[in-house]
Amino acid sequence: MYKAMKALAIAALVVTIAGAGAVLYALNTMSPVVEQVSVSATPAEQAQDAFDAILREIDAGTFEGKIYADAGNLNARDCTFMTYSLRLKNRGFFPAEWVSLSFIPREDVQNQTKDYLQIDNFGANVLASGSTGDINTTILTTIDPANTVARIEGLCYVFGQEIRFFSDIE
Repeated sequence: MYKAMKALAIAALVVTIAGAGAVLYALNTMSPVVEQVSVSATPAEQAQDAFDAILREIDAGTFEGKIYADAGNLNARDCTFMTYSLRLKNRGFFPAEWVSLSFIPREDVQNQTKDYLQIDNFGANVLASGSTGDINTTILTTIDPANTVARIEGLCYVFGQEIRFFSDIE
């Protein structure tokens, strides 16, 4: 009887340690991880229709993205659409739901250039447990397209809890 109780106590200890390890892993992997970042630039002149449509939406008050600065006097030849694509990995046990990206606006005071707006990424982006997925955000800027340095904030919900993560792009 003594050996059976000792074996049962050891088994209970092993199960407790394994359970605590699983809980710690789950808590430490709730936030998706940025695995890769790519940046592409499209001169606004090459996307003149999209540029004009955005300005009309702003004038009409129907633009659904984020406006960082007054875009009223912008000219397409001075602007660039910068698209930042992030590959995210969800290492956790639970799906990351409503994944979205917010661009932290930049400003170059010396050259009098800045980011003007972010085009909204529509949809309920979900990253299943253990999966990898891509999400992007596009901004309209007058900053030199060679300057891709940026900070992007990600937001998602995991098991009903709001999770924020950041990616610094060099």
